[in-house]
Amino acid sequence: MALAKILKRASLSAMAVGVLASGAALGLTAPASAAGAGSLTVCSKGDYASYVQFPSRGGMATTIVNAGECRDFNNLGSSNNVEQINVFGVQGPSTFWIQSGSFRASKGGNVHTYGSSADAWAMTPQV
Repeated sequence: MALAKILKRASLSAMAVGVLASGAALGLTAPASAAGAGSLTVCSKGDYASYVQFPSRGGMATTIVNAGECRDFNNLGSSNNVEQINVFGVQGPSTFWIQSGSFRASKGGNVHTYGSSADAWAMTPQV
């Protein structure tokens, strides 16, 4: 009986370590936090890269964010004005429009792209 108790405790301890380790791993792979004022986070969650263009800023655009990655773009100002943004996808040599949205620099925001190049969609900031 003593051996059975020892094995049971060892098994429970191993399970607890496994649960803690998996929780730590999830913490390391958590999505980027919500962007703060003057920032825009772009996450390409589809099978293509993406970027965001600001037409009212002379067509200024973020750099391309590869599929499966997120990137923060800071120093976008503090204006309370709502401006249009255009979200584009990139797959190979092709660039394609996904959708337009709005951005308010004073609030910051997140753009997440999803799907495939044949069925692309995005979530844009709520202004």
